[in-house]
Amino acid sequence: MLKKEYKRREPTKEERIFLKSRGLVPDNWLILYENKSELEVVSRRKSYHKVLKKPRKRGGMKSAPSKY
Repeated sequence: MLKKEYKRREPTKEERIFLKSRGLVPDNWLILYENKSELEVVSRRKSYHKVLKKPRKRGGMKSAPSKY
């Protein structure tokens, strides 16, 4: 099965911070795909692909306060 083609785009400010935290230079990478758990980036120069796992958010759903 062929992989869907995605439009390459510039990283947002939040994504730039994430790329820096992973030891990458944000100016050298374009965002290819993003979901809740992964960020796929491609190099501007050599077309290297990397799939970066995002850290899990802590907390989750909070229960509704009881009426009693």
